[in-house]
Amino acid sequence: MNESLLHLYELQKIDSQLDELIESRGELPERVEEMRRTLDTQRTEVETLRKEIADMEKRSREMTDESTELRDKVEKYKAQQFDVKTTREYDSITFQLEDSSKRLNQNLEAVGRMGIQVEQLKVEEQALTTDVENLERDLKESEAALKEILAETQNEEKDLAKKREGLIKQIEAVHLSMYNRVRPAKGGLAVVPIKNGVCGGCFNAIPRQLVLELKRGDRHTVCEYCGRIVVGEPISLAVDGEPVPVTYATDDDESESGDE
Repeated sequence: MNESLLHLYELQKIDSQLDELIESRGELPERVEEMRRTLDTQRTEVETLRKEIADMEKRSREMTDESTELRDKVEKYKAQQFDVKTTREYDSITFQLEDSSKRLNQNLEAVGRMGIQVEQLKVEEQALTTDVENLERDLKESEAALKEILAETQNEEKDLAKKREGLIKQIEAVHLSMYNRVRPAKGGLAVVPIKNGVCGGCFNAIPRQLVLELKRGDRHTVCEYCGRIVVGEPISLAVDGEPVPVTYATDDDESESGDE
């Protein structure tokens, strides 16, 4: 019997058990991971909004201070208009007055717009913060549920992983390479036994000559229909054991049972 093929079939059994463990957890692991990603994104958005609000409020305060200075200048230039002695001085003060008044009006309008924008941003920030808090609570509950599920299977998974690691060391590189290539493409099932002359994966017939050769247990074949690795009965029996015979109750058995 080919020991490498025997261990390859054992590896398939181990990996199928690991797949079942992972499947038993349902969509919870993926959902938890998606919630974590969403939470990270929302937290970043909240920080961005808060920074934008802080920057805008700082700019608004600066413009408010500047407006106070401009208002003082406007009042000063208005007062100076009555003290000028030449047309040139009057024109110069008038120009400065108009310029300061224009800048003051622009600042006041900008501060007003920023005030509205800040309030809108604060509403968005508050709503997003509430979403983050709700998601944090949901994530905490989901993580607790996932931890409980993992605790139920972690010992079994650890044992299977240890067995898997030992098996890999005993499999020839060519067989392991083929297995790693076929398994992802076939839904995790790469190695199957021959059953009554058919492929144990797709149940299509194996050529008779190959069936005879597989009975020796020293070689494998690749199913021409599904592409899976097919091993002979000696290998599957060595791993799975003899199949349990199926018995059916007959009418005579039921009658005897009734007579009793």
